[in-house]
Amino acid sequence: MKVKVAAVQPRAFWGEEEYKNADRCLDYLGEAVDQGAQLVCFPEGYPGPCHGPMDSAGKLSSTPIEMVQEKTRQSRVYVSASDLEPNPEIPDTYFLTHKLISPEGEILANYKRIQPDNPTFNGYLMNGRMHVLPGDEIMVVPTPIGDIGLQICSEVLVPEISRIHMLLGADITIVPVNGPHSNHLFRGRETWLAIARARAAENLMFVIMTQNIFMEGAPGRAVIAGPEEMLASSTEAGILVAELDYDRLNYMRSRYHTEEFLKEPEPGDTFARCRPGQQIQRRPEMYGMLLEPHPEALNYFYYKDGLDTYLAEEKRAEKLRTKEYASGPVRRVVAPSKVLQV
Repeated sequence: MKVKVAAVQPRAFWGEEEYKNADRCLDYLGEAVDQGAQLVCFPEGYPGPCHGPMDSAGKLSSTPIEMVQEKTRQSRVYVSASDLEPNPEIPDTYFLTHKLISPEGEILANYKRIQPDNPTFNGYLMNGRMHVLPGDEIMVVPTPIGDIGLQICSEVLVPEISRIHMLLGADITIVPVNGPHSNHLFRGRETWLAIARARAAENLMFVIMTQNIFMEGAPGRAVIAGPEEMLASSTEAGILVAELDYDRLNYMRSRYHTEEFLKEPEPGDTFARCRPGQQIQRRPEMYGMLLEPHPEALNYFYYKDGLDTYLAEEKRAEKLRTKEYASGPVRRVVAPSKVLQV
């Protein structure tokens, strides 16, 4: 089976003009469908609302997500879209969501980011909305075009999330990214591309990533990565399209490094360009340390002590960690004792 997917990297509006993204989103969706896409992916917070007025400045008769739902009913494709939802239980707090919409226009999953950015960075990205609370579910959605994992932005830098997607059966993980709306000191595009390829290769899955382009001349990071190669990438605003080959994916997932790949190549042979079966090469009993919290990590639940505690929490988590180097004992993780029967 082959599935054509599109990563839309829009020329996006920010702030008071964000409501304009809704109509533009529908145009992009129509163009992607015309190119044969069966799954169309938009960036973080797109079409919104996210950083503009939560009522879209009263300019729209329905919410941007509802407009996308109606368009998918007409276009009969799957759509990945995003918005910021107010938390009804705590004023001035939100959930950043990633929604998968069916060809029937139904929201199949509403993923809430489980590892939000720190409040200061949220304030930059969401136009002063600092308190984005953590969700509590990792999601993979079964569909006729593949099993689809949902995450948001820098969560792709957390390998455990993509690995859990793989363990839940994901063929694709979608990573919508926000994007800068002003110049700053961060230039991480090459890292993002490397991480997308790494997540695809280590989990034998496809990774789709795209971002908003708010600033003229700012490079984007749209990526459609496969386990064996980068299928497509672009720095420009527009629509990136690629075909996902599930037969090849399943072939690579169902093999090891055995004689099949160790023979002398013959004319017409297809080379394996990543390690076959890598997604199941695991020793979970050795990984218990991964379940322990890092003492300097941000406490995502700071808000329980009051929203105004965020700055003290950021400062606590931001301590500069210096290290002195000297000889010492080998640090070890030892496998649990087991009785081996031969």
